[in-house]
Amino acid sequence: MTGPATKTQAYAIHPPALEAQLTEWRSLHDRLVSNLDLAQRDYAGSTGYWTGNAGDRARETTTTTVTEGRKITTALNGAVTAGTTGQAAITTAKSTATAAIDLAEKDKFTVAEDGTVTAPDARWSLPNAKTEDITAAQAALDATAKNVYEPPIKAALLGLGQAIEDTTVAIEKAFENVGAIKPIAHSIQVGLGERTQQVQDILDGKSKLPEGSQEFHDVWTTLSDEDKDALWNQDNYLGNRDGMPATDRDHYNRLTLKEQLTEAQNARNEAIQMAGSKHEQWLRYTGTSDEADSWLKTQPGYTEWKAKMDESRHLDDLTTTAKVADSNSPTGQPRMLLGMDDNSGQRVHSVVADGNPDKATNVTTYVPGTGSQPSKMEGDIGRIDSMSAAAKAAGADNPVSIAWLGYDAPPDVLKEGDNDATRSKFAQAGAPALTSFQDGLRATHEGAPSHNTVLGHSYGTTVVGLSATDGRVLAADNVVMVASPGAGVDHARELSLAGVPDGQQYQHVFSTRAENDPTPGYSNIPDFVPSVDSHKADPTSADFGGQVFSSDPGTSGPWWSAGYSGDAHSEYWNSGSTSLRNMGAIIAGRPEMVTYQ
Repeated sequence: MTGPATKTQAYAIHPPALEAQLTEWRSLHDRLVSNLDLAQRDYAGSTGYWTGNAGDRARETTTTTVTEGRKITTALNGAVTAGTTGQAAITTAKSTATAAIDLAEKDKFTVAEDGTVTAPDARWSLPNAKTEDITAAQAALDATAKNVYEPPIKAALLGLGQAIEDTTVAIEKAFENVGAIKPIAHSIQVGLGERTQQVQDILDGKSKLPEGSQEFHDVWTTLSDEDKDALWNQDNYLGNRDGMPATDRDHYNRLTLKEQLTEAQNARNEAIQMAGSKHEQWLRYTGTSDEADSWLKTQPGYTEWKAKMDESRHLDDLTTTAKVADSNSPTGQPRMLLGMDDNSGQRVHSVVADGNPDKATNVTTYVPGTGSQPSKMEGDIGRIDSMSAAAKAAGADNPVSIAWLGYDAPPDVLKEGDNDATRSKFAQAGAPALTSFQDGLRATHEGAPSHNTVLGHSYGTTVVGLSATDGRVLAADNVVMVASPGAGVDHARELSLAGVPDGQQYQHVFSTRAENDPTPGYSNIPDFVPSVDSHKADPTSADFGGQVFSSDPGTSGPWWSAGYSGDAHSEYWNSGSTSLRNMGAIIAGRPEMVTYQ
């Protein structure tokens, strides 16, 4: 008899994770049945042409093998039945437990790991009451905690623990008669959910996976599929680990995306159903002013609706990420989801490639700037497709480009407070992640090293610059800065690029600006407006020390804007443009084809 589950386990356990194992068992069962049937038919019919002792021994051995093989198929069938039943039981038990906990916590009661419920302090709701009234109120709250909320929570946690135990025992029982024939199972690569001690220690919290990209890769490539699945089941964000091969990152990130998208969509549907005809009104006024929010909180059901809307806040980002990831690039290659994290930032972090970077000859990591987020990333995907095509035209054999939305970009150019593109905090926070991502690309690449380029646009150039400074070394052959408001450094020699000798950085740092693009002028603003952060030098300036390539002037603005226009800031990837052709040559490793200013 097992003990009850804990509160943390109730929220962490993910019954759909069993589906991958059940699918594997079903597939293995069907393949074995088919092969065993074929072997039995073939050898049974051999008596007419294979006579003598040799034939008799072959038929006898085949009969024994088929008989033992049937035990495996029976075990697999039993395991699938047990797992399917257990999955349903655990799902129901989890739902019961979390619903009971949510109900208590919604009413401000505290739920401990073992299900013990503690009442809130009565003084919070009765700040000016008499002592005797507070005492009476506290007694009532304590009684509610112990008699109303606690019993169903503890019963639900016990039921969840029992459901987990029953499922485990039933699956083990299904396989209890196959011990003597495990050599046969091993010879045909049957995965019965066994885990290495190394991985079991990680699951038990006795050790951890390595942090470094190369070290992680060295361990990861030794693991079986069962080990990998077990680690992902414990940490659904495992697919974001730098140093994991692209195919595995794509596999596990898609599983996570599917789960998160389902949860967000369900929460949104619940919110809409909960509010009914008031949904659009509440949606329109929420957050518009302090007065509006105060009034909304007085509306019956609003608090619960708002909680569900908060749960679904990433829905648009997740939906677009799924749409993009499910498409093919113009070359016909499936896109790869190299990053899917809706947990560590203010918004979803998505990383999508137009092919497999582990097999590419030329890899470009594109870092967009202000306002970028997954819900708007279709334009970024168009840009990486254009860069891969331009690199191919310049002679790259198999170029792959990556849209790296792996940081919280500033939401606006100018915004009240300190939450806009005039602040360097967004770039400072994103730079270490970009450095690590590039390390991972080097660790997982197959064959000869690829020619790697990191290309930033607008505020993304500041992220790129900072990713190669302050002790960080960026694993890139080239750095490209397009329309930069500041490179994060004052000189190209301050950038540390892996394999590039100090003093030679200028040969590997490229930048450009369109004549009518106003953004590069930002580097001068901090001299006159001390309240904004400096993003350091414009990389196209003569003193920076890099190589400046040509771009078309871009769309001209009205006379009162001195010809500057926002359109010019986004036209560097226009088909046939000078800038796109030059970017393609740099990505292809053909600097002699670049036109310079």
